[in-house]
Amino acid sequence: MHTLVTTLDFNNRLSFSFLTLTNYIKMKRISLLAFCLLLAILSFSQTDSVQVWNKWCSKKDTLLLFNAGNNVIQFYSLTLKPTEYTVKCVDWASIKIGNLDIKGDTLSVMAMPYPTKGKFMRIAITNKKTNKVIKTVYFNSDNIPPLTATIGKIHGTEATKADILASVSLKTLFQNSLYSYPYAIKSYTFKTQNTKGNANINVNGFFLTKDVLQQISDAPVGSIIEFTNIKATCPECEPRTLPDIKLKIK
Repeated sequence: MHTLVTTLDFNNRLSFSFLTLTNYIKMKRISLLAFCLLLAILSFSQTDSVQVWNKWCSKKDTLLLFNAGNNVIQFYSLTLKPTEYTVKCVDWASIKIGNLDIKGDTLSVMAMPYPTKGKFMRIAITNKKTNKVIKTVYFNSDNIPPLTATIGKIHGTEATKADILASVSLKTLFQNSLYSYPYAIKSYTFKTQNTKGNANINVNGFFLTKDVLQQISDAPVGSIIEFTNIKATCPECEPRTLPDIKLKIK
């Protein structure tokens, strides 16, 4: 009887030990999988945390450079300071970058695309400590259309008097382009000839002044109003003359 109890006890212990070992192995496997998953998540989060955009592209989620334009590529990371990573061109023939500039938590670099000299325009973001590539970003390029002026949101050659009066100001526009370099109207000349008289008003600035608005308000339907000698400027350029605007009041 004692031998039987001992045998049963041994078998129970053996069974318990085997179950414990099985559970231990399972837990080790789960821990290993969890660790690998964590590494993958951390790696992805580090890669995904580096945000890249062109300062002068109106859509920040579009990696677009403008041929013969002003391009400032900016980098921001949730997990790394700008001093902890660097950027370099992968395709030197098709994209050139200038010196790195750090302001606050953002790293910036001027860039110029040369799309005819290469298939890709890639920039690699590298961790300075590990010398490993965190992320490689691919850019496209686009031409810049001529700079023009508009009266508010009016497009075309005709507009109602109410729409013109509600427009308030002249604005610069790169038609059908995402290029958003900050040009502003510096001055213009307003002209009109109609049955109620002629007007020629020089204006400094981009607003439709009280005198200009009064002339538009008094002009009969069918009158032509003109904005000529339109000067536009930007932070780093000389004033340039934009095409005239002619509107028929309907």
